[in-house]
Amino acid sequence: MKCLGMNGLVAAVVTPMDKSGDLNLAQVPRVVDHLERNGVTGIYIAGSTGEGMSLTDVERREVAEAYVGAAKGRMKSFVQVGHNSLKASAELAAHAESIGADAVSATPTGYFKVSGEAELVEGLLPVIEAASRTPFYYYHIPFLSGVDLDPVKFTDLAMDRLPTFCGIKYSDGATLYQLPRLQKAGPGLEFLAGSDEAYLMSLAQGFVSAVGSTYNYAAPLYQKVAASFAGGDLEEARLWQGRALEMIQAMFATCGRSSLKVMMSMVGIDCGPVRRPIDPATPAQVSALRSKLREMGWFDWVDIEVPVAE
Repeated sequence: MKCLGMNGLVAAVVTPMDKSGDLNLAQVPRVVDHLERNGVTGIYIAGSTGEGMSLTDVERREVAEAYVGAAKGRMKSFVQVGHNSLKASAELAAHAESIGADAVSATPTGYFKVSGEAELVEGLLPVIEAASRTPFYYYHIPFLSGVDLDPVKFTDLAMDRLPTFCGIKYSDGATLYQLPRLQKAGPGLEFLAGSDEAYLMSLAQGFVSAVGSTYNYAAPLYQKVAASFAGGDLEEARLWQGRALEMIQAMFATCGRSSLKVMMSMVGIDCGPVRRPIDPATPAQVSALRSKLREMGWFDWVDIEVPVAE
């Protein structure tokens, strides 16, 4: 299976909702237009940022259709189909292939967890078979999935057993240093860095593409990190990575995890609240976040001329 050949930033897109918590897919084209203007090269749909595990299977299909349709011919699309039911995961994978997604991705099951790398590979086989013409990327995110198996051993086994296996969305910032081992186990595969906080570190390791939440609204920050690093100006690269960290710290200090969606309003796209069990941000928290962003100069950093009104 030929890999996608990703380069640059892939945005883990949010799932737009209205105030009642229902899908608001009319906002999807606006999100994709915004990402294209900011040089984003791909979208990752219904992952952690997209609240995929909080959506019904019908909603996941609707979200996938909206985003894949809007992105077609403009940027690559990954549809995350991980599920506690492997049968349901396979059905979502088949649907993703039927609508023309460029890739399928999946977390491991989260309630009944696999006990080893071989068991993980066998569990993913039905998902692979359901989308047999579409590249597959495993989603390694142990701090949320609770499955912290050896991704190098998994890669070695998956190379032989999973015919469409093309790589890993690697969301474990503490072990990004493993890229050389992963590449040795899976020559020709793609490994996409999945830690916004460690973006500069991932570039230094040799990652050429990264998937992240904050690329939705702060792509210019990370592109300045990448450009400075490529030009050999490590001091400038550290400056911009530090500013990204300052932004992330402000987000979580005010709105917690809901900030990953609240931030869309800061670029003028209302994607609504998060869905519980994540605690929605209050108006006071959103206001506090906006104030912190203004104070640090964030709106200038991301080339937004006029901050969104209160």
